[in-house]
Amino acid sequence: MVKASAWLLSGVTLLVSSVLADGVITSAWIREVIEVTDAASVHQDTGGIEPYLATDFYKYIDVPTNDIPATVRIDKTQYLEMIDKGWQSIDQYDYQRTNTVVHVAKDGRSAESFSTVVENVVTSDGQEMVSKVREYASYALEDGQPVIISIESLTLVGDTTPE
Repeated sequence: MVKASAWLLSGVTLLVSSVLADGVITSAWIREVIEVTDAASVHQDTGGIEPYLATDFYKYIDVPTNDIPATVRIDKTQYLEMIDKGWQSIDQYDYQRTNTVVHVAKDGRSAESFSTVVENVVTSDGQEMVSKVREYASYALEDGQPVIISIESLTLVGDTTPE
C-alpha cells in the first residue's frame, strides 16, 4: 500500500538535513528516522517505511509464552508484506511509541534505539486488539543513506493496556 503524502516529503527533508557531511549519525537523526517511519505506520503506508530499511534488513519477533517461547526471523520483503497484509484487514488503527532511548556509537557510524510500541486495532469483523511490544532497533548508513538494519520486537505479556 503506497500513499504519497506531504508528511513523507517533509520527513525526508528533515532526515537529509540531519546527516552530517562527514556521514556521522546523530541522536537527532535517529529520532527523525523514528518519526518518519512512525508517521508512515500511522498512515498504514509500507511505501513510506521501505526506503528506511536496509537491503539486508531483518526483524526478530519474540513472543514469550508459558510453554515454549516463539521466535521468528523475517527479511525486508516478508516484513513489508506482513504489515501491508495486516493493515488491509483492519478498520481502525492507532500506533503510539513511548519511552524511546537512543544510543549512538562513539564513532558515529551506527546507533540503536529502544522503545515501547502500542498498537490498538479494530479488525474488519469488529474484534478489538491491543499489542504492546518492546522494540530494539539498529541503524547505519547504507550507500550514504540512513537505514534501519534490524528490529527485534518482544511482545509484553500480561496486561497490555496502554497506561
